Amino acid sequence: MAPPRRSASPPAPHTTRTGWLSRYRRPARNRSGGECAAVDPLAAMPDDLLYDAIFSRVFSDAAAVARCAGVCRRWSRVVAAREAAISRALPPPNDNEFLPHLALGFFHGGSHDDGSHRRRRLLAPAAQQPDPCFVPTASGSALLGSLSPRLPVGGGAAGLFHYARPVASRRGRVVLELLSKARADGIALAVCNPMTGDVAVLPPLAGDDYPGHDYTCAVLTADDLDGDAPPGFFSLVLVYNRRGFTALRCYASGAAGRWGPEARKPGAQISGHVLRGLGPAVVLRRVAYWPIIDAAALAARLNFAGGGAAVVDDVRVLPYRLRTSIPDWNLLGTTPDGKLSYVSAAVVGDDLGFLVETLEPAGGVSTAAGGVWATADDIVLTQFTMSTTTELKLRWLGERSGTLLFTVGRRGGGGNSGAFALNLGTRSVEKLADGVECNSWRNMFGYEMDSTALLASITARFNSTDDKRTAG
Repeated sequence: MAPPRRSASPPAPHTTRTGWLSRYRRPARNRSGGECAAVDPLAAMPDDLLYDAIFSRVFSDAAAVARCAGVCRRWSRVVAAREAAISRALPPPNDNEFLPHLALGFFHGGSHDDGSHRRRRLLAPAAQQPDPCFVPTASGSALLGSLSPRLPVGGGAAGLFHYARPVASRRGRVVLELLSKARADGIALAVCNPMTGDVAVLPPLAGDDYPGHDYTCAVLTADDLDGDAPPGFFSLVLVYNRRGFTALRCYASGAAGRWGPEARKPGAQISGHVLRGLGPAVVLRRVAYWPIIDAAALAARLNFAGGGAAVVDDVRVLPYRLRTSIPDWNLLGTTPDGKLSYVSAAVVGDDLGFLVETLEPAGGVSTAAGGVWATADDIVLTQFTMSTTTELKLRWLGERSGTLLFTVGRRGGGGNSGAFALNLGTRSVEKLADGVECNSWRNMFGYEMDSTALLASITARFNSTDDKRTAG
């Protein structure tokens, strides 16, 4: 039986600070001929009416949004003010259509940052407490420029993310454990959107609520709830061990703003060693998946009924077809058309290969009889000379961008060592960081901006280009 719970203090409110996109935010300037001289007949129409009568009827995809925002400053402002609503209204991408430009890079917590020496690190001098690092892709560098290496904090929150470690990242959100705010017997988590600068600090888990230093985390957003949640909504799911069993617990933002009751995984407890080594979580139709062993994944279905509190109402184990028994050579993910995917690395001759399998879950949480794994694709990278002793780790798979992050260490790899991004759609490889130390990085999570931030960046870049034309 789970220990009694102490009442948690209310969460800190959502606060908006300087985000990566703020560099593009400039006040509109009037030009000769008015703000939108090309559409004089519509100049007197209020913004809300302009959007309802025209814009909402022509937004068939993101490209149409970009064309509309590029007409003039006023139209760009109308689009930018309704980015969240437009994002929810746009149709999903075509089947198997990845969006590579959504992947901006990855966060990591440094070498051997797995939480196992958490108590000692909490007492370490400030000079020895590293901040989370961000490594951008080429497209991320082009968009973010010099802002990319730092999280968007300022003012009184300058030290909020000091000595923090990333524990999850998905759909524009990054979840960080705030070690500077935690005690030895508790954890403090924050959810932030680096693109917009939105930050939410969750109620701490301490005392009887303390889950221990070995846990894993999944994040859900409003997109996972099919329009049933307000913009900016998110939910977290924690998996951790109690005495003799593995437990799960949820947090939901919004009016509830609290941790839900504890659920129990059926069957045997997940060992602490396995729990520490769990890869990034995958979310599909309100179900979170973690690969717990080489042949199965833990699946937890969430329910948001009952006053907005999030609860785990079903926990099962999902078997999948074994492809490799080498640790770190397999990863769960999703495809754009809504299927669970399984990526495994392999040695193909002397080259590095990846095999991608997919499964359509039946009834939310899938079981062994809930679907059939089928080989969807295989990719061979001849630029990597490999063997079974190569130090290789699959790190993260972007569900919208199709970007697979992996690191290669000293042994093997044909002289290639560092962090790499492989796009499963284009099959192109980009080297993001060099050096054998990349393979020892822990808490490594890729970062994809969400669709709302994508629209914001589109309209912002049109505004920036328009400013340059006006100045010229």
